[in-house]
Amino acid sequence: MLGFPASWTHRGFAFNAHLYADGTPDEAYVHATVTIDERRILTGYRDLREPLHLAQGGTLGRVHKNMTLIQLVGRIQVADATQAASISDRERELLVAFDPYLCYLDSPSTDGAYALDFSEATLDTTNYPSGIVLLRYYCRPTERPLMSEHLNERGWRNYSLALVAPDPRCYEQSSGSLVLTPGSPSGNIINRGSVPGPLRATILMAGSGAANFTITVGGVALVLNLAGLAAGQTCVVTMETCGPYGRGRRVVAPAGTEAFSRKTSGAATWLTAPAGTTAASIANTTNVASCTLEWKHSRP
Repeated sequence: MLGFPASWTHRGFAFNAHLYADGTPDEAYVHATVTIDERRILTGYRDLREPLHLAQGGTLGRVHKNMTLIQLVGRIQVADATQAASISDRERELLVAFDPYLCYLDSPSTDGAYALDFSEATLDTTNYPSGIVLLRYYCRPTERPLMSEHLNERGWRNYSLALVAPDPRCYEQSSGSLVLTPGSPSGNIINRGSVPGPLRATILMAGSGAANFTITVGGVALVLNLAGLAAGQTCVVTMETCGPYGRGRRVVAPAGTEAFSRKTSGAATWLTAPAGTTAASIANTTNVASCTLEWKHSRP
């Protein structure tokens, strides 16, 4: 993020406009930019046990990732003091783009979360020949940005802003996908990240399906009842609540209507895209035209 362009999708706000995609300076904007000079990231964890339970000699409970907090610090910069009006305009743009209420008002379906896109350098030129990885957090401002102005320096203003990512993972901007069919029922899910990623399945029907259609990933089987669906209808299964595929709950939606009763495997049985290469397959494929698995390459 430091040393590369970055963007915030709410109101199309751009950071580090003075840099090209590869991090080299763009002289046209070197004095007309909003920089990111410092980034702080903290991922919180929670324990299912209460502190009082531990104080009395109890054991630790399960550990869950809670959320990631992101703080960005930088400058709004213009060419010289004669552009004071311009710098005020840029300040207002920043305040509007990162106003928590406006974010929620503009995107209530995501609770006001938007994509923060940025780049980082990598030595893995096998997967990333350019040496640059395009990354993304799904997050929302926790408050309006803090601004500071110095009387003896009218060509720039400092800002500080805080974001919260309810999905604590960092994702690549690109997705992976695998299309399985009755004629080609197996393949590999390849998650280039280092932690399990979210998975979504879209099943296209050619008629009423089997009552035990099965998707298996890494030995874990998800079973669906596809009986009664018509040709051309789809059943979409979102395996977890997350940034890329929505928030709030997991979803099983045959023909566009949520119906958890269609999932007949265990209540705790859901699929992920494990880090690395994992075998995936479908079975009991009566009248299934295709099953498309989508996932996000995920990082801590």
